[in-house]
Amino acid sequence: MTLKEKWPIIDEEDKKRVMECLEEGRLWRGNGKYIFELEKQFANLHETKYALAVTNGTHALEIALEAAGIGYGDEVLIPAYTFIATATAVLMRNALPIPIEVDADNFCMDPLRIEECITERTKAIIPVHISGHSCDMDPLMEVARKYNLVVIEDCAHSQASKYKNRSLGSIGEFGTFSFQAVKTMTAGEGGMLTMNNEDYWRKAFNFFNCGRQPEGPSYNHVSLSSNYRMSEIQAALLVGQINRVEAQLVERNSKVKYLNSLLQEIEGIIPQGRAEYATHQGYSMYMFRYKKEYFNGLSREDFINELNKAGFPAFRTYPVFFKTKFFENIYQKYSQLDILPNKRDYTKMNFPISNSIADEVIWLPHFFLLSDESELKLFKNSIQSLQIRNGVAG
Repeated sequence: MTLKEKWPIIDEEDKKRVMECLEEGRLWRGNGKYIFELEKQFANLHETKYALAVTNGTHALEIALEAAGIGYGDEVLIPAYTFIATATAVLMRNALPIPIEVDADNFCMDPLRIEECITERTKAIIPVHISGHSCDMDPLMEVARKYNLVVIEDCAHSQASKYKNRSLGSIGEFGTFSFQAVKTMTAGEGGMLTMNNEDYWRKAFNFFNCGRQPEGPSYNHVSLSSNYRMSEIQAALLVGQINRVEAQLVERNSKVKYLNSLLQEIEGIIPQGRAEYATHQGYSMYMFRYKKEYFNGLSREDFINELNKAGFPAFRTYPVFFKTKFFENIYQKYSQLDILPNKRDYTKMNFPISNSIADEVIWLPHFFLLSDESELKLFKNSIQSLQIRNGVAG
């Protein structure tokens, strides 16, 4: 199974919209049509007043941090287990990402570990909704309100996902979404920033559109900023997907329930848990822990290679963010951070739960969950065969 064979799903109406843009010369926001339809429909889907279509999910985080006023020496709390973009977006503001331990079952930020990490320099929290599973937002928001912290929901995995029937991306001050190639809505790249506060929307618009104000003349640039605008062609591809994303979410949830029931028969395979408050989970990926001791010590890498050979698109998850090579000698490489009085020694940090997730978890892309049940059963049988071949009784 390849990405091309399963994803993206592009129908004739999607192609028609793209060709319309090309034939009419509508390529950018300045003369766009679908980009404004996309923003309106996406905001409606996620129950927010505003949405800005941007270049990618990482830039959505950077714009949110700028609009929130995060700057030099500020501290932003993020999960220790997250894709590195959550951390680098903070560093792009010359602020420090402060890791928070995650939940061992659902892999999301543990709200009970937040308050112990707050200092006088803490300005924001970025909860990451892993695989569309919501963080426990009520206690998190309670801490944020107590300390007057801005909450930026990283919803890169979470189109149409909900917490207690409330849309992710609408609970904090900002929501940031990704339309990268393997996301549940995609234009290859692209992102969206959601918010409910008009002042935040104006600041975000100013930063993402070359320093312009929403109602101002084209050449009235009032602040240092950049260009983070999505193209009209990307919007033409995305706008139709809004009508499919919820139905696909229902199908993926049904397939996850079936696949979990199959894999519970196999010792050493532990799917990502799901809390009751995660009422709608997008499942941008299917994640499970792999315990090599139940496979006679077969390494995770070799296990993944065997699955790939059998035709299944399995991948190892990302590392704890500060254990990437980028963070080696970070203060020597970036002198503006080296002089911070509150700089942290990441080499001395230890997050055992996050480490175990990074060491054990394997994921399959969401489009695997659009397969029929026979393919899911074949997946389960392949894992059982691997277990038997490695000397473990079936």
